Amino acid sequence: MLGPDGPQLLMFEIMGLGEKAPRKAGVFIYARRRGTEWQALYIGESANLADRLSFNEIAADALLSGATDIHVLRLDGDPTVRRDVADRLILTNAPPLNEEERVRLSSVSGQKATKAA
Repeated sequence: MLGPDGPQLLMFEIMGLGEKAPRKAGVFIYARRRGTEWQALYIGESANLADRLSFNEIAADALLSGATDIHVLRLDGDPTVRRDVADRLILTNAPPLNEEERVRLSSVSGQKATKAA
């Protein structure tokens, strides 16, 4: 994410799967640990993380895919910024459960590049 002074480090909290998420806006990543590395399984964003991270179809898919943790980045403020952060993370991490979103985002990115050329 770019700030007024250049790129900013994103500081995620790591929560266990059964932990109660904050009632705050933010970006989340269902992840699994493999040795010393993390693999993003699904990346999303919400105006209320507690509501979005309550058990749902994505949570079930993440559990079946081996999710061990949820990484949470609190991002109050402009929902457009939150969506942009989530979109960039999806493009750079290629989480398997975001397959349809990656296809949509890459086609939008390609359209922007074509218009700019």
